Formats: sequence, structure tokens, C-alpha cells
Amino acid sequence: MQTVLADRYVLEHEIARGAVGVVWRGLDRVTGETVAVKVLRPELRGEAEIFESFRAEAGILRTIDHPGVVGVKDFIVTDTVCAVVLEFIEGLDLREHLRLHGPLPAAEAALRCANAAETLDAIHRAGYRHSDVKPGNLMLAGPEGLKFVDFGIARAAASRTAPSHGTPEYIAPEVASGDSASTGVDNYALGLVLYEALTAHSAYRGGSITDVVERHLTRIPVKPAAVDAELWRVVEMLLALDPAARGDLNAVAAELRRLAPGLSRQATAPIEPELRERDATATFTYEPVTPHAPEIDRDALGALMTAEAAEERPARPRRGLLVLGIACALVLAAAVVSVAVVFSGTDTPNGDDMADPSEDAATSAPAEDETTGEPTEPATEDSPTPEAPSATPQGPETDSDTPGPDSDDMSESSDDGGNSTEGTSDDDSPGSDLIGSPMPGN
Repeated sequence: MQTVLADRYVLEHEIARGAVGVVWRGLDRVTGETVAVKVLRPELRGEAEIFESFRAEAGILRTIDHPGVVGVKDFIVTDTVCAVVLEFIEGLDLREHLRLHGPLPAAEAALRCANAAETLDAIHRAGYRHSDVKPGNLMLAGPEGLKFVDFGIARAAASRTAPSHGTPEYIAPEVASGDSASTGVDNYALGLVLYEALTAHSAYRGGSITDVVERHLTRIPVKPAAVDAELWRVVEMLLALDPAARGDLNAVAAELRRLAPGLSRQATAPIEPELRERDATATFTYEPVTPHAPEIDRDALGALMTAEAAEERPARPRRGLLVLGIACALVLAAAVVSVAVVFSGTDTPNGDDMADPSEDAATSAPAEDETTGEPTEPATEDSPTPEAPSATPQGPETDSDTPGPDSDDMSESSDDGGNSTEGTSDDDSPGSDLIGSPMPGN
């Protein structure tokens, strides 16, 4: 017996199943059109957040009138069922197509992803971010189009909260690390869709959710030999760690359309993904309080600084020699005072008992005993012995004992970005708590 919703939509057979809903092929008995009916799982009807997200999907789809977004026809809520009736799109989604037929030709992949970039830009301008861009949510439409069919976890573009569930292998690094989300998460996922269209493999799939999350943070795909270098630059830009560095979607679409005529129209065999360590410093634009000086070739910079140091040395004495000279002068002065005391006939006390030469001269000579006329031992107090001048100056210009100002070794950072700790994750990554489990069938 067939199920009929709202006395109008006949559910013919199931065509897809996810964590939240089941999609049926249906018939609109009023218009005679084939429709897709997405029905909320009955056991989730009592989950307030999921129910609201499901209901919000229909509202978002009504708001976005774009050929790259599936059209919404009706929304049904009764005591027993919650469903959204959608435009039916004949054919396969991108993931199923890649599974059955392998990678798209590079020219076709560029055109279809250009179409997707323009659609995402329209979605963002309407005030939303999709938040779950992936091949399973994109239907092939015509010779060069892709159509978004699932907005189940879409969010307002101004919202900084991450979705409560999704597909780990397509989440952006900032979501994986527990940071706030932005429309840049859609740009990142689009880069992964383009990669998968060219290779027929997901870049980050495999292992536990924590493993997948960590790879987003620390690794990036290596360019396959068969992929055009200019096209690969678009992929790498979209996969940047910094959301602000992922480009404007309209500009991305324009670049993909520019490249398409020169790209291959022959598909390659599937390409296994290879990952490398991210170069974190290459993707972020820092804005220090003091702006960076204009970039100079490192070798030229080293030669310039060495030449400047050589020119300055005759004009300024070394501080180490200056301090040594002062110390010698003090010693010589003390010797002169000692000689003067000897030749004046005054008995000098034992060196261990000598008072600090910096003290008043009236206290430097020992007093005589009034009865015997013999010099008496000076009274001693527990006072610190004066320290010798330090051989290494500790002024504000000195960072360490070595090298000195005249050293030929220039102090530089040893971190070239290859060993960045940016985004380091462990098994307790907060991102794994945000994204939940992968959605079945995705």
C-alpha cells in the first residue's frame, strides 16, 4: 500500500537515506509531476534542534531562488509526519557518478565547480552558509552544472556557531579545531569537491573521526602529476588554513571558467590522495603593530648587514673592551693609592680586612689604640663584598652572551614553516565533539 502525504503526494520508492531524513521519489497527483519528498525520521520528531533545522531548511530553500539550488514546492507538518517536497532532479549525485565512472575530465570539473562557486556566492548573499558542501549533496545538472539539494544544516551567514553534525572529511580546519565558523567553510569544502572531481577520491577519508580532523589541521593534498598547475593553484587557495585567504567565490568561478578551455577533456584514472605537511606561515596574513619592512632577497640582506657592520666598527668601540679598560683603570688607581700609603709610612691593614675603596676616605685608615699607640683591628660588619665588574655587558642591546656585536653569524629564526605547530591536534580534539558522527550514506 502506497503512502500519500497531504492527500496529494504519493511516495513511490526510497531513493536516499541519511542521519536525519529519508528521501522518496514521489508523484504530485495534482500536477502529475515527479517530486522528491524528504521525510524527517519519526524517532527524531521529538528532537527540538533537529526538528527546527529540518523546518528551517524549507524556509531557506524558499528564500534562495537560484538555478543552482533545488526548488522547494511544499512543506508538510502533521501530528505524525514532517516532510519537505522538492524539485526532482533526474540522474546521479556527484559522489555516485565519481564512484561509478571515475574522475571528471579537468575541463568539465572546472566548469561544474565554477557553477557551484557562483551558487554558493548567491547563497551567501542571501544571508546563509551551506555548511555541508560535499559531492553527495550536489546533483549533476546539464553538461556543466551542479545543483545543491540538501540544506539540512545550513546556517545564517552571520552565525559563528558550527553545525551540530556533518561529514568530517569535508569540514574546515577552523571548525575541526573548535573555532567559530564563517562562510569560508563553504569555500574550503568546494576546494575538496574540486579535488575529488579531479581524482575520484576524497582527500581526507580514512581512520577515526579524530584522525580525519587532525589531517585537516596539519596536512594538505599534494598536486597530482596529471592536474594542471594553474588549476591546482585554485584548489590550494580554497584549502588555505586562513578563511580570509580562500578567495572571493565569484573570482574563483571566473578563474575556473578562464582555465576550462585550455584543460584536458579526457578523464584520468582514479588518483590515490597523497598528503604533505601544511606550511602554516604561507596561508596566514599577519598584521603586526610595526609593519614588516619590504622583502629583500635573504642573501642580499645578509651581505648588506655584514657591510654595514664592517663600516660601523671603526666608529664605535667594542663594549667589552670598554668595560675591560674601565676595570683596568680602577685596578691601577687602587695600586697608586696603596703605593702612596706605603711611602707615607702608614701601616696597611691585611688585604682581607681592607674596606671598600668606594667608602669615605675617613673610614679607610685604621684607628690607633690610645694606650699603646698600636693600630687596632677595624670593626667589621656583615656587608656584601663588592663584586668585580662583569666581563659581559647586560645592557638593553645585548640579548645573549654570544655572538657579540662583531660576530659574522647573523641571528635568524630556524623555523621555515615546515615544522609549524599551527593547528596541532590530539586525540581529544574539540572538533570531534562538534561534528558528531558521519552521516550514513554520505
